Amino acid sequence: MTRRTLSIAVLLTAASIALAGCSGAAPSAPADSAAPPAAETQAPVETTGPTESASESASDPAASAATTLLAVVGTEEDPDAYEIALTDESGAPVTTLPAGDYSVTFVDRSSMHNFHMTGPGDVDVSTDIAGTDESTVELTLVEGTYEYVCDPHVPSMNGSLEVTG
Repeated sequence: MTRRTLSIAVLLTAASIALAGCSGAAPSAPADSAAPPAAETQAPVETTGPTESASESASDPAASAATTLLAVVGTEEDPDAYEIALTDESGAPVTTLPAGDYSVTFVDRSSMHNFHMTGPGDVDVSTDIAGTDESTVELTLVEGTYEYVCDPHVPSMNGSLEVTG
C-alpha cells in the first residue's frame, strides 16, 4: 500500500465532526490488507501525539513533522456507507490527543457525505458534499473538544475528539 493510500485511510480526522447515518455503530477503519481489523472490533485508542525528543527533532528533520490523522468518510467497499471516523495512520480510532500540530488527511470517498470538523482555535475545516476529497490540511489543535460530522447526516454520522493541554 502506498503512503498516500495509508495516509488517506487514517485522515478522516483530526477533529470531531459527526456524520449522520452511521446507524449508531462504531466507525470502522477502511478495509485494507495492511490495516488492522475493522475499527468496530477495536477499542478507541488514546493517541499520544508527537513523541520525538528534542535531540531527535534536532538531528532528524523528519522527526519534527506533524502527526498524521485520517478523516474518513464511507468505506473502501462502500464509499456511500454512513460511516465517519477520525483515525491514526494504522486505522485505529482517535478519541484523545495532546495539544499540538497535526496533519489531517481527508479520505472522503463519497459524493453524498462530507467530513466537517469544528473546535477551539477557530478550527472549521470540511470537504464538499458533492465530491470526493483526498487533500491534507495542517491544524494546530488546542485544549478542548472538537466535533466532526457529515453535514447532511449529523444525527447518525458524528464523533468527537478531546484535546488535552
